[in-house]
Amino acid sequence: MSSTSLPTERRSCSRIPVIISVRERSVHGVVMCVATDISRTGMALKRASDSAPASPVTLEFSLPGIDGLVRVSARFIRQFQTASVQLGAVSFDHVPDQLSAWFAGAGHSPIT
Repeated sequence: MSSTSLPTERRSCSRIPVIISVRERSVHGVVMCVATDISRTGMALKRASDSAPASPVTLEFSLPGIDGLVRVSARFIRQFQTASVQLGAVSFDHVPDQLSAWFAGAGHSPIT
């Protein structure tokens, strides 16, 4: 079975579909990722790496309507390897005010 979605999970917050570049920084260096959805508590990522992700990590990304980069500390709560990428989900340690404000104004339409 070649599925690219994460295993069934409980979600405490609704997720907004997005396709955005994310820079993952950790003690092991930088890994480029693509977020596929985001919520007030975390995001789903596709990682361009075959090594296990460090935890915690700092994620850096841009969203429409926010000036500059959003920087948030996060921890991987699940991941698995496919033939080409790692799929993972992170939980934010703390949501910065700029991201909270973005969620308050965001609709639930896809953002690309």
